[in-house]
Amino acid sequence: MFFTNYSQANFKEKLINKLKTTNTLYFDFIQTIGGKEEIGNCHIKYPLLMKCEYPQKKKIIITNGKKLAIVKKRYKKIYYYPLKKTPLFYLLKKENILNLVQNNEPMIIDSSIIKYELVEKNSNKLKIFFDKNSLELVGWQMIDAYSNEVSFFLKNTETNILIKNEIFKIPREEDL
Repeated sequence: MFFTNYSQANFKEKLINKLKTTNTLYFDFIQTIGGKEEIGNCHIKYPLLMKCEYPQKKKIIITNGKKLAIVKKRYKKIYYYPLKKTPLFYLLKKENILNLVQNNEPMIIDSSIIKYELVEKNSNKLKIFFDKNSLELVGWQMIDAYSNEVSFFLKNTETNILIKNEIFKIPREEDL
């Protein structure tokens, strides 16, 4: 019993330290919504900055700290949402993930994955997955604005690379 508690506390401490020292992420992803897969790549810079590109769909999702914009180049259209009202707000604010790990036990720990779940007052539910061995963020699951389950799985992750703030600038529709 003591060993289990000690190793879990030790593991939690390592995960917290890993999160605290992570400032940027770059990764390829596979996103599944309603059984349909999309692929692309993302840059995340804490706090609250993200840019994900979906080359096949000619779509970009950008957060600039306040707004989330879905840019559909094919249709020359941009859709805006307040970032605070999306589950991504919780994911892109590192303190939220740190609080989740510090104040909660994982929902699941298996041979390769550690899963935490965050449920907010406004019923936003976010599941966050870490690799058990590397402690890298490997994915998340959430419900989108249209009540679809969205699964996001990361691969080829690079941590703490230089990412310039300019890439998080939301374009204007007339520039598409």
